[in-house]
Amino acid sequence: MPSRYTMQELLAGWGPEGQARLGRATVVVLGLGGLGGTAALLLARAGVGRLRLVDPDRVSLDNLHRQLLYVEVDAAQGEPKADAATQRLAQVNREVSLEPVMAEFKKDNGAELLRGADLVLDCLDRPQPRFLLNDLCLKLPLPWVHAGVVAAQGQVLVLRPRVTPCLRCWFPEPGEPALTSARDGILGPAAAVMASLQAGEAIKLLLGRDDALLTGMLMVSLWPPSFREVRFSRGGQEPCPVCGY
Repeated sequence: MPSRYTMQELLAGWGPEGQARLGRATVVVLGLGGLGGTAALLLARAGVGRLRLVDPDRVSLDNLHRQLLYVEVDAAQGEPKADAATQRLAQVNREVSLEPVMAEFKKDNGAELLRGADLVLDCLDRPQPRFLLNDLCLKLPLPWVHAGVVAAQGQVLVLRPRVTPCLRCWFPEPGEPALTSARDGILGPAAAVMASLQAGEAIKLLLGRDDALLTGMLMVSLWPPSFREVRFSRGGQEPCPVCGY
């Protein structure tokens, strides 16, 4: 009789041992919008043992075209995203332990929100908390997977302290983005694609499959379609003042 996880356990390098590793893992998902909600759904279906679901916002009608965990009644009632996400994921996989946290990730609570985690998914929608996350993950140390999406494009980046360049290496200063969701919108399928890629990298990290990880920044556009991996190069610049890479 096939089990819930039979088809993924058949993948090379997975098996029951890999599934057991997923079942022991704790992942913190920061942001439960178009990226975080879909990534959390995929990790819950994959059998990640514990998900800490962090978001300060409530569901609104203009979320529904890209935020796949929520339905119209959630928007009509203004449900907290953390609570609505937990209710939906509990219906998907009751084996997963779910911890909803209706809070903003910031300096005074960041370390506590990451406590006990094996991995973090950065599904935040602003640069400043991402730089805070970078600093905390370097200190702990704790691996994390960044994803971003705007308009019909986005990027995914795997960050492993003391192994890969940190976020400050890639983006020394926050700067003003060329595109913003407020002005340029977000294509629902673009958010789903980036979340799927992010969840895939997270699963590889949890399985210990470092050989299969993304090594650069994957840049994706759906309109027109293109996939491009950018490799990090410091050139003649000084080492990063934050991580020393």
